[in-house]
Amino acid sequence: MAPSELVDDAVAEILLRLPPDEPACLVRATLVCKPWRRIVSDPSFPRRYREFHRAPPLLGFLHNSSVGPRFTPTTALPCTQPAHGYCQWRVVDCRHGRVLLHRWDKHSLLVWDPVSGGRRRLRGPEFLHHPFFSGAVLCAIDGCSHLDCHNGPFLVVFIDNVYPDRFTRAWVYSSETAAWSAPASARFSGCSSYTNRGVLVRGEIYFTRKLGARILKYDLCNHCLALIDPPPMSRGATVLMPTADGSLGLIGVKGSSLYLWSRKVNPNLIAEWLPYRVIELQKLICIYRPGTLLNVIGFAEDVGVIFVTTNIGAFIIEVNSGRVTKIGNSRDFNDVFPFLSFYTPDRGGLSLPARFS
Repeated sequence: MAPSELVDDAVAEILLRLPPDEPACLVRATLVCKPWRRIVSDPSFPRRYREFHRAPPLLGFLHNSSVGPRFTPTTALPCTQPAHGYCQWRVVDCRHGRVLLHRWDKHSLLVWDPVSGGRRRLRGPEFLHHPFFSGAVLCAIDGCSHLDCHNGPFLVVFIDNVYPDRFTRAWVYSSETAAWSAPASARFSGCSSYTNRGVLVRGEIYFTRKLGARILKYDLCNHCLALIDPPPMSRGATVLMPTADGSLGLIGVKGSSLYLWSRKVNPNLIAEWLPYRVIELQKLICIYRPGTLLNVIGFAEDVGVIFVTTNIGAFIIEVNSGRVTKIGNSRDFNDVFPFLSFYTPDRGGLSLPARFS
């Protein structure tokens, strides 16, 4: 092998180890010299880069505001903020590198890929007219690693609640057939569709009301709905999450602490909630007024990041390290939709489309 080839191999191994949660480093590497740019621009490099790091990093999060969807980066990204004028669109979900948006006045949904720029607008029957709903978008490939499934098939789950009949209905859209399924329906007394972002756990999608009264489960394989009870103390603001072992988890609030729960099946084959961790925020964040309102507003799976709001602002908390980062004022965030994906030079920018219409 020629010396120049050996040098290129060594440089490639070094560049592979640049942190994915600081994608600007990889972009700057392409500007060092032509040989480095050639290495990073090789079609095989982004694939090797994703396989080496294995899990997509948290690049930022979306949230709804008075001027429409907003993207807030959590790292230095070569991206632009969206322009004003999208107030008709609302973010519903974000998963597997895709964002699901809803526009009430047009009765339509939009699946948008911020990295590749791909968009697909979905129209459906009468259920899109209903103002109270929950939704989820996810990759449709069984066993996918979700390292680079941007252009692959996807599913959209749409759940609404028909008042006053108390019927909860669920539909599934497949990008492969470009069609919606027949609805699955169930009658739940006192169930409302005012929900937080859903969580995907082993082929089941869970939604919870903002005050955590009941948890709605939708089974993708069996196309059916069910209700489960939350932990006994989680009657305030709660956020669902997948745990490290693939179980359903929940983050609840009590005082100035976050309580983490996991739903396990006991030896009698009965599912029960078990507490497994308490995070004392008073030790991480200076909450000046005792008894202040603390809200948990989001969780980024795979990277262990919790989003909270307090009287002094909104924060990101890294569960494993305890690192805390302030992201803004608490009044700016009612909900967050973490965006996890690889940003490599072969992809487009992370700006919102110029026009959703």
